[in-house]
Amino acid sequence: MSSTKIAPLVKSALSAASVAAALAAATLGMGAAVASAEPPPPPPPPAVQGEEPPPWAPRKPVEFFDGYPVVWTSGWGGRWGVWINGGFLTLSSNPVTNGG
Repeated sequence: MSSTKIAPLVKSALSAASVAAALAAATLGMGAAVASAEPPPPPPPPAVQGEEPPPWAPRKPVEFFDGYPVVWTSGWGGRWGVWINGGFLTLSSNPVTNGG
């Protein structure tokens, strides 16, 4: 074979090898960062987990609920409840409206 016929074969072999290497690297995750749709973790509960209940607040239902301290919050018109996993679980109804 002459050198003029070998040169195109070498070029195509090198091109094929570089494409294969790029595909292998992309498959292994070597390249751009992986995009993720994970939501951010919930914020931690407030350091002060309760407020001072007003004089008109209903009686505290219990001291602890499932191991969590029962606290007063002025949100939603004022309620007794517990902080669990960054969310507030209400244990009483709204004393102002006598309901939700």
